[in-house]
Amino acid sequence: MDSLDPRYEEWCKKIAKSRELSDLISHFREHVGQHYDRHNREGKLGMDVWLVGVLNFMHILEKKYPYITGEDMLFKLCTYHKNHPGGPDAPFDAEGFIEQYNGEIKKFHRSR
Repeated sequence: MDSLDPRYEEWCKKIAKSRELSDLISHFREHVGQHYDRHNREGKLGMDVWLVGVLNFMHILEKKYPYITGEDMLFKLCTYHKNHPGGPDAPFDAEGFIEQYNGEIKKFHRSR
C-alpha cells in the first residue's frame, strides 16, 4: 500500500477518538457480512470496494489502540497458523518466536 495521505491519517484518528469500540464493531460486522454479500456479486471491482472498507476499519482500530504492537500481531498470526494448519509456513522460526514473545496477549492465551 502506498504511503497514506496525511488527511486520511488525521481523519482516522478523529474517528477512532470519537467512536466507542462497540459502535465500531457493530458497523464492522455489518460491513463484513451484509456488504460482503452484496459486493461479492459485483465482481472484482465490487470486492475491491468491500476490501477498502475493511482496510479503513483496520486502520481506524490501529489508531484507537496504538499500543498493540507488530509483535502482538505476529504472535497472534503464529498461534493461529499453529492451531489451524494449512497455507504457507512462516518464513522464520514461528515456534521460536512464540516461545520468545512475552507480551500481554501471550499471558492471556496461557490463562485460558
